[in-house]
Amino acid sequence: MNKVSLFLISLFLSHSVMAYELAENLQVHGFFTQNAVSTSDNNMFGNSDNSVSTDFTEAGLNFFYTPLEKISFSFQALYRNAGKVDNDTVDIDYAFADLKLKNYESGRYGLRLGRVKNPIGLYNETRDVAFTTPSIILPQGIYFDRSRSLLLSSDGGQFYWEQFLDNSSLSFKMNYGKPRNDNDELLNAIIPYPTPVIPVAPQGELETSGSKPALLTQISYESNGGEFIYALSYADVELQYNPKANDLFKDGTTKFNMYVLSTQYNGEKFSLTGEYKYQQNDFKDFGIYYPDVDQVSESWYVQAAYRIKHNWQVYSRYDETYSDKDDKNGSRAKLSGNPNYQAFAKSAMLGIRWDINSSMMLRAEYHNINGTSWLTTADNPDLSKTRQYWDLFALQLSLRF
Repeated sequence: MNKVSLFLISLFLSHSVMAYELAENLQVHGFFTQNAVSTSDNNMFGNSDNSVSTDFTEAGLNFFYTPLEKISFSFQALYRNAGKVDNDTVDIDYAFADLKLKNYESGRYGLRLGRVKNPIGLYNETRDVAFTTPSIILPQGIYFDRSRSLLLSSDGGQFYWEQFLDNSSLSFKMNYGKPRNDNDELLNAIIPYPTPVIPVAPQGELETSGSKPALLTQISYESNGGEFIYALSYADVELQYNPKANDLFKDGTTKFNMYVLSTQYNGEKFSLTGEYKYQQNDFKDFGIYYPDVDQVSESWYVQAAYRIKHNWQVYSRYDETYSDKDDKNGSRAKLSGNPNYQAFAKSAMLGIRWDINSSMMLRAEYHNINGTSWLTTADNPDLSKTRQYWDLFALQLSLRF
C-alpha cells in the first residue's frame, strides 16, 4: 500500500461519516476504496501473480451546488491507482452545469453541459463508487477496465428526460461530445504487440480530437420503486490513430457501435441481474501491418445476490466475453500469432458483502477464470506468457461520507 493510500485512509477516518453541508445550497461528499488482489497466474491491478497487490485504490471528492432553483453545478475529483494503467492519477471525473428546462407534475427534462458521465448499462455512471456496484471486479466484458477511460465520460452535453407513470418511471438520456482516451490500453487491445504477424509496435496514439463527436443514449424503465429495471444503451464512438514520425502504421480509424441490454429484479432478499452487450468493431486504414478488421464482439453475464441479513449479502456471477463472436475458440487469433485464449474470457465468481454501517463496507470475492481477453498489457506486457486458466482473489474496504 503506497503513502497516498495511507494518507487517504487516515483522512477519511478522521472525519465524521456524514455528508458535509457547507451552506444551505452546497453539499460535499466523498468516498475511499482500498482493494487487495491476488492471482494464481497473470497480473491484475499490479503485480498480483502469486502475490498480493494493493495497487488498486480509488478516492473521490464531489461537490453539489444549487445557486438557483433551475440551475445546479456538480463536480467530482477522482484519485485512482490501478496497477500500471492508472498510476497515482488525479482527474476530473465529471464537472457540469445542470439546466432544468422544465419541471412538471409528472416529469422533468433538462440539459447538462460540461464533462458528463456516459449512460452505459446499469453501473457505468457510478462504477468508481464501490457502494453502488455489485462486486469488487465488475463484469469485464461490459465494464472493461482496460478501456475504462474511453467510455467513462464525455466532454460535451447531455439531454435528459424523466416521466413518472403509475408506480413506475420512464427515462431517457442522450450524450453528445468527445469521449476521453488517456492511456494506451485500447490501442494495445486493438493492435496486440509483439506477435509474429505484427513485429513492430505502433508509435502513435488513438485520439478523439480528429474524430466526430460520440453519441451515447440510454432509455430505461423502472417499476414498483426499482423492483424491476429494464434499460437499453447505445454508443457510437470513433477514434483516429495519429501516427508519429517513422511509424509503420498509418492514420487509421477505429469505430465502435455498442448495444447493451440490461435487466434487473430486486426483491426483499433476492436480486437477479443480467446484461448483454453486442458491439460492432471496425478498424481500417492502419496500413499493411494491420489489414482492415470488421468483427462483432459479444459479452453477457448473470448475477444473483441474496441478503442474509439487512447488512450481509452473498452473491454469485457467471460471465462470458468474446472478442469475435464468430471465433469463440480464438482460432483466428492463434493464426495471427496470439494465444487463442486471448480472444475470450469465461468467469465464475462467488462473493460476500458486509455493510458494517451506512458508511463502511467490506467485501471478499473469488473468481475462477478461463481466458485472458480483458487482461491489461500494462500489467502483462508479454501476453504470450500469460496462462489460460487462473484464479483471482480480492478484498475490499470502502468508506464514504
